[in-house]
Amino acid sequence: MPAAPRHSLDQLLVLDTIVQTGSFAGAARALHRVPSAISYTVQSLEDALGVILFDRTGHRAVLTPAGARLLEEGRELLRRARQLDQLAATLGEGWEPELRVVVDGALPLDPVTDALKTFVERRIPTRVHLDVEYQDGVLERFDSDHADLMLALGMEDGGRLRGMPLPPLEMVLVVGSVHPLATVAGVHRDQLLDHVDLVVKDTAPAFTKNPRKSFLGSRHIIRFSDFHSKQAALRSGLGYGWLPAHLAEADLRAGRLVLLDFPEGNRWTYHPQLVTRREEHPGRAATLLIDLLLGSSSKNLNEMV
Repeated sequence: MPAAPRHSLDQLLVLDTIVQTGSFAGAARALHRVPSAISYTVQSLEDALGVILFDRTGHRAVLTPAGARLLEEGRELLRRARQLDQLAATLGEGWEPELRVVVDGALPLDPVTDALKTFVERRIPTRVHLDVEYQDGVLERFDSDHADLMLALGMEDGGRLRGMPLPPLEMVLVVGSVHPLATVAGVHRDQLLDHVDLVVKDTAPAFTKNPRKSFLGSRHIIRFSDFHSKQAALRSGLGYGWLPAHLAEADLRAGRLVLLDFPEGNRWTYHPQLVTRREEHPGRAATLLIDLLLGSSSKNLNEMV
């Protein structure tokens, strides 16, 4: 077990006050104590630390080099202690100590980061833990961590969850402009069998050893941990795959990616939701973050239209 500190915050406060006021007597007046109490506190601190803090040969209280170095560290401890007092006071006002948020990585992250930036700028004492997952891994993490909020592509829960609608998310089926399928009209499913299907892997533990099969039936699948690495592979012409439209948009305009001419459909729309647990009423910080996320998502959608 760690040894207890040989000093107290009060001793450090006295030391700091002596230096700020310039004398033991000044510290006594500032702290509303008798001068002998100030002298006793300093002597006790010196005895505890085994260090002489003040040069007592002159008329003023002058720190020794060792005293100056210890005061520097002591002021940092006092600063952290005051922060702790402030944190306790704000937490006592009803703010949760922490929030856990899980986001599906297919969703635009700009609205999420904008909401979190505003949350932080308001100096809310609640710490936010953000995890990005994919497909079934989103709900798995939400349940396993007992997270407070989830931004998911869908919600099938049998009534235990409450969802608030987020802007629609469009997915597009694309290939790189250098890919052989880029110029093929009316691509049939059989034509995809010998090309590489690029997918983002489901982060649910159940699919770690038994990954999902190709939705379009390709014999060759390459799995990525996120959409940005998948997007780079699509640009290179490695294969075909689905991308969120907000990620593909610039590449489609520039001609680096093209929509696969797939008669079965090359667009798919999800209707994401911001999810909480029905039986748990969101706390003060969760309520604020929900409002910020919904507002930021709506603003982002309006800017894209």
